[in-house]
Amino acid sequence: MRAHLRSKGHLITPTLKEIRRTRAKRLLHWHAENGHENIFFTDEKIFTIGEQYNNQYNKIYAQRSLEVRSEGAGGQHPSYIMVWWGVSHQGVTLL
Repeated sequence: MRAHLRSKGHLITPTLKEIRRTRAKRLLHWHAENGHENIFFTDEKIFTIGEQYNNQYNKIYAQRSLEVRSEGAGGQHPSYIMVWWGVSHQGVTLL
């Protein structure tokens, strides 16, 4: 016997293949004759600027607790920036 990792992905049965084929045909019909021009895609991403402080992973080994200085300990809520972007047939939005 050997150890095996479980595979990730969808189990595509013949029934699911037919459902996907039917839905794809319906989408093509809905967006026929320049219907794609009315679609607007957006996405957003949060980038963390500061490192989040976690007391569990911030251990310092010393003889006495007085030898440990507390400088460099971050806050509980790090700084972050959110970036949002949109794209359509007419063009793209500003970030």
